[in-house]
Amino acid sequence: MVILSWKRGFKRDRLSLVNMNDTYIFDNINRYLELGLSIKSPTLYLAPGYQPYMMQAAQYIPVAPEAAVLTAEDTAALVDSCASAEQKATLAENGTVDFIADSPSGKYHAYIYAQESGYMLVTISLHVDAYLRQGIDCRCSDIHLPSACAPSWRRFGSLQPIWEGAPILTAEDAEILTDSFLSEKEWARLREIGDVDFAYSNDLGRYRASVVSQRLGYNICFRIINSSVLSMEQIGLPSEYVVPLTRFTNGLILVTGSVGSGKSTTLASIIDFINQDRHDHIITLEDPIESVFEPKGCQVNQREVRRHTQSFERALRAALREDPDVIMVGEMRNLETISLALTAAETGHLVLGTLHTGSAARTIDRILDAFPLEERDHIRIMVSESLRGVLSQQLIPKKDGTGRVMALEMLVNTSAVANCIREGKTFMIPGLIQTGKNQGMRLMDDSLQALYKEGTISAEECMQRATDHVMMEKFLKENPVA
Repeated sequence: MVILSWKRGFKRDRLSLVNMNDTYIFDNINRYLELGLSIKSPTLYLAPGYQPYMMQAAQYIPVAPEAAVLTAEDTAALVDSCASAEQKATLAENGTVDFIADSPSGKYHAYIYAQESGYMLVTISLHVDAYLRQGIDCRCSDIHLPSACAPSWRRFGSLQPIWEGAPILTAEDAEILTDSFLSEKEWARLREIGDVDFAYSNDLGRYRASVVSQRLGYNICFRIINSSVLSMEQIGLPSEYVVPLTRFTNGLILVTGSVGSGKSTTLASIIDFINQDRHDHIITLEDPIESVFEPKGCQVNQREVRRHTQSFERALRAALREDPDVIMVGEMRNLETISLALTAAETGHLVLGTLHTGSAARTIDRILDAFPLEERDHIRIMVSESLRGVLSQQLIPKKDGTGRVMALEMLVNTSAVANCIREGKTFMIPGLIQTGKNQGMRLMDDSLQALYKEGTISAEECMQRATDHVMMEKFLKENPVA
């Protein structure tokens, strides 16, 4: 096992849920499990010659700075408190044993190793909330709890183990973790179709949860949702150009990008602005509901697919009968949803939606390609008249490793753009974006170059994410890192 540097100054008040002595040395494993529950730590490490320590904020640290050092006799007593006679026999024979057990604090997986200095014990909580606390503390976007792999997280865009030397989660571990937060309805769906996704919440925040059944067991993934809706300025949107789009009474605003590019965060910031700026009726259709909006200037109704409605298409049809002014469609997945969204935009509603496309021009093509050939002339006219703007984005790791930054391509539907769409000349759109900077338009490569010049992102990221690699390579040669 690798022991990382221990961070001092751990706040004692985080242990207030448990009445501890001053040494933090106990002869019963249940006391340590109670301690782990109180501080939301998924793991505890108990080894001779060390203070009891845990994983907190991506570091190994003592449970408290004043904790005493465990002896071989201390850890032997802990083994006696949790292992059966059969498990002790296995430990004596193999030098190691692991088992799942119950405690007053919930189920846990115990790993015990015989070492020259005495027994070392590692306990892993089998409740997802302990891992989610870790993710929130370390500003992660996703937590992965997969069968046959170590727990991992996506931090600043990179997938990595939560900590070094973590024991592998078994199929039984993953099933118990799944059982720790699924309702009966969600369990039934998981058993019936093999996957389930929904919004999960606890006292720490809200998450988009997904569980899938696969060859080795269950895989659990959580997307951590920001507890507070960020403003346009906070996420880097050019509000001076986006705000005018939100003030149209009808039309279509599209936010596009790959999975994990921050589309939901951008939509939430725009909806939150509209909620404060207007006095209208907003309906959001989501799968699942992520950010929760409290009415500010607007009446806001949020519907979740499979919980409040069967599908986006059904929800969108129903929304048109609810006298909405603004409709947010979480994802425009198919022809029917796209068609209904265009109809809503054309008939006096401001519609916001998302697509998984990488640029503004490809977004227009994706919409048109969804329709049969014989309908496309008519659809081009509809899109040219109803489209207000396209925001295409990427989230890029910062050069200094402190987080991610948004690179944005923006298209505003001017008369020249509308004419290109009507005539089927979408290949001309990048050129119109290049010449439309006064209207707030920008190409993705221009955004990348600006971030590179500021020193925010590296040349490698700039090159990797560019649309025109030849021109980007030339730019990087002409602008070497200072």
